[in-house]
Amino acid sequence: MSLDILKTKLKENNISGVFLFCGAEEYTKDHYTAQIRNKVDSSPLPEFNHIYFNAAEDSISDLEDAIYSLPYMWDIKLIEIINIESAKLSENDVNEYARVFSDIPDYLTILTVLRHDDDDDKEKASKKLLNSFVKAVRENGLVVEFENEKSDKLSTWISRHFNAKNIKFDPSVPRELISVCGSDMYILQGEILKLAEIYSGNPISVYDVRKYCCSNSEYKYFDMVNSLIRRDVVLANKILTSLDLDRETIPKAIGLLAKEYADMLIIKLGIDSGKSLDAISKESKIPSWLCSKKASALGKTDVSSLNFAINELNLADKKIKSYRGNPLRILELAFYRICTYGRKA
Repeated sequence: MSLDILKTKLKENNISGVFLFCGAEEYTKDHYTAQIRNKVDSSPLPEFNHIYFNAAEDSISDLEDAIYSLPYMWDIKLIEIINIESAKLSENDVNEYARVFSDIPDYLTILTVLRHDDDDDKEKASKKLLNSFVKAVRENGLVVEFENEKSDKLSTWISRHFNAKNIKFDPSVPRELISVCGSDMYILQGEILKLAEIYSGNPISVYDVRKYCCSNSEYKYFDMVNSLIRRDVVLANKILTSLDLDRETIPKAIGLLAKEYADMLIIKLGIDSGKSLDAISKESKIPSWLCSKKASALGKTDVSSLNFAINELNLADKKIKSYRGNPLRILELAFYRICTYGRKA
């Protein structure tokens, strides 16, 4: 129902108030974020009417100053609260946000976008305070949770994209596309564009999907690294087995795992040096939502653990390319060594 309310507000061009977007589906989250931004970024001088408030660095008084400065040559103003996940919130901070949110001018929109965080190991106190921040928005504005679309709705969404491009397709193609590529709408959008490139007038078929579209297994490499950081070697090995790798494909898998660790190392070094996730994202070219997700997965791990994991993966790669041993067992042994690093005997 909150999404219906949001759609109505956008249609009526009435976006004043406090909004918070959260949930697992980043595509639709970004879609509606863009709609709100566009209403302000189309102003003559958007840099004066679209303000970013960094919750990890700026003070509540800075937020109030931004709230009560009038829009410039426009009738609405947008303040985006960023890095709230990284802010060291206190109960007093949350109460102050609630106070500010309870009375904002009619010309103002305040938007906070939370990227999906599946880190169950985050400190309970931090998680509780972030949830209190969400509650403060809910009591004074609108919280919209974007969940992954179910298969039927995704099929309709895929069909609508094909139809918009005047592409004919077999009725079974949308479901096959989901089956092959997964339910991530960003990935599906890319695969739809790929099929549009090869379209020559004959209806797109299931065979075309299997021939030209990429099976979405790369997300599993993040899940494996996430499991190893949590020292859950059983789950990491279970995911590894599900990929059904052979001697030819295991080196590529090791490369993808090493890339995940390298990204996390970059993010960890940036955090330790005091940089915001937004700055790390810009410098590393890692998308902001992905940067946030990987930062959350880091938990309490340190730089030496990340370096050790990268080194172990490099050694496993060399062994696989040099020896005749079972490559899967070599990689599993690397997993065990990564999980036990730093653990006292």
